[in-house]
Amino acid sequence: MSESTTGDPEATKSGAGKGLGSGSGQGSGDDSGQAEGHGSGQAPRRPHAVAGAGDPQLADAKSRLGESFEPFEISVTQGTDTALDDAGEQMRRLRDALTGIGESGAELGEIAELLRRAADLAEAQAPSDPEKLATQWRKGGPGARRTNPVGGPENVIAPPLTVVGHDDGRVTSRVALGIPYQGPPGCVHGGISALLLDHLFGHANFWAGYSGMTAHYELDYRKPTPLLKPLDLTAWVESSEGRKIWVRASIECEGELCVEARALFIKAHVPLPGRDETALGEER
Repeated sequence: MSESTTGDPEATKSGAGKGLGSGSGQGSGDDSGQAEGHGSGQAPRRPHAVAGAGDPQLADAKSRLGESFEPFEISVTQGTDTALDDAGEQMRRLRDALTGIGESGAELGEIAELLRRAADLAEAQAPSDPEKLATQWRKGGPGARRTNPVGGPENVIAPPLTVVGHDDGRVTSRVALGIPYQGPPGCVHGGISALLLDHLFGHANFWAGYSGMTAHYELDYRKPTPLLKPLDLTAWVESSEGRKIWVRASIECEGELCVEARALFIKAHVPLPGRDETALGEER
């Protein structure tokens, strides 16, 4: 289940919401009417990066979208602990290096011992999971942006996704997935495709000024989605009525449709971990 916003309400108002609303005419959060969407005929203007860990995808987006592309970084995705960010990056290097290494004959004894020592050091300093959750969702906290299983820089399993919002209502991303995300031979696991699009749905809602949770989600797998090739992901709000928001999304590779999806979101919130009862249902 995905939510279309992932941070503290004050952070959203003062950071992401302000930047995303500039020049787009969207982000009003009006409960009625239909969002300006994909195929609306509105002339695209200047896209902005709306989420991500600041990876090379931004440079790729600039090369594809032209000199007018100006990335908008959501400040709360950027950590204040450079050692933590570096540790996360080294873990992702290990993830990619160790996945599929089993039949290579590599000597892994020293690596395992080094990792055991590193894990012991980290566990000795780490707070409990309830304490971590309470810290994430405190007033002004980062929410789940940095630990999200898609694009979260502190989450070593997270596919490296950067999302770009466009003035015609679409959000897009281009990503190449490696062996850790394999399902069928040489192809992306279908569950990973579903995870990526569910995450993109949330950004499409946010870009259009909506907030909600996944109520129904359907996918059609049109052809196998290959590993190691650039994948183009697109999502947009199709329509809204009352508390209901319908969104669509797709994954293409080299211009061919691999996956398409449609979902229904309901405008709703869950209690924030570690917060008192007055925080229940408050706007994020």
